[in-house]
Amino acid sequence: MAKKIALDDKSWFYNLHIKGMRDFNAQSDVSLYVANIVYPLSLGVSLLLFIFMVGLSVLPLNFPDTELARALVLINIGLLPVYLIGRYWLVRRRYGISGTLRCYVSQQRLAIPANTIIDKPVGLLELQRDNIERIRVRYKSQMHRLHVRNHIIACDIELKSGEIITLNAMYFPLKHIVYMLCFFDYPMTTQHGNWSWTFLPNIIAITFPLLANITVTGMLFKHYFL
Repeated sequence: MAKKIALDDKSWFYNLHIKGMRDFNAQSDVSLYVANIVYPLSLGVSLLLFIFMVGLSVLPLNFPDTELARALVLINIGLLPVYLIGRYWLVRRRYGISGTLRCYVSQQRLAIPANTIIDKPVGLLELQRDNIERIRVRYKSQMHRLHVRNHIIACDIELKSGEIITLNAMYFPLKHIVYMLCFFDYPMTTQHGNWSWTFLPNIIAITFPLLANITVTGMLFKHYFL
């Protein structure tokens, strides 16, 4: 059954903080930061990053108990920020991102950074409130320390033209966006659902090279230096 969202409902907005939120009013135009580090890359690029990270992490095993192996272990310790910075740059290049990505929510409009993530040309997509039929908030409920938490999975923005624009939680700060939509009393409904498995390959592509590097490098560091 659909649930009505209230601003003071901690099951929706637990641990939520938006800069200046105590001073929001009907004239506010609120800016929300959008992280893009988890945007998906192509299969080929993801595979190259995987080979790079895992290959360097196991390279010291080819030179056991040598000074070269110790040097490679130390190099691998500094590889994590290089990987994250490199991925960040590749994402921005692929999606044509320049500057900081932000959403804007006000009484009159919802503006979101557009690219192939939502099948729109690169730029700021402005949706006027008068053109929005409703916004369907999809969520999954879980128990946390005897309290219910509603995790927002996606938002389907249904326009009066019949077009539907879907924002996924992996790519947009949906808890913050929904809070502001609720604050400005946009027409919203809710729908209970489940996590989408379509994000799993991208999550694996991002995290597995990191975990592999940390695990192998940690073991080798312990072997050589502790």
